[in-house]
Amino acid sequence: MIPATSPLALVPAPDLALQVSATGGSPVLAALALLGLAVAAGLSLLIAYEALKGYRGTRDRAMLFLAVGIVLLTGGPIALRIALPTLTDTPESVRLLSTTVSELLGLGCILYAIYGRP
Repeated sequence: MIPATSPLALVPAPDLALQVSATGGSPVLAALALLGLAVAAGLSLLIAYEALKGYRGTRDRAMLFLAVGIVLLTGGPIALRIALPTLTDTPESVRLLSTTVSELLGLGCILYAIYGRP
């Protein structure tokens, strides 16, 4: 117990309530959007893992390119859309360019897996 004459007795207790704010919308909508992105990234990684298992079993390089393409097409842009604004101060144009490049590389890998001769 802190004595009433102690300097700590005059400091109010901090408000420990969780304070959440979202720019441009409600916090619930922002949480649902993040949950949707997490589910999409998880499903794409699961599909890529299955393709990678197929590659390891058959050594068919098309399966490897398919796995890489799926990750670059879905998981890469999701990670970039979350990580770049959170961890860096990059402008919107750089974020848009990096996600578009990841998507195009993913589509290229998938097309190579389907039509190419890996």
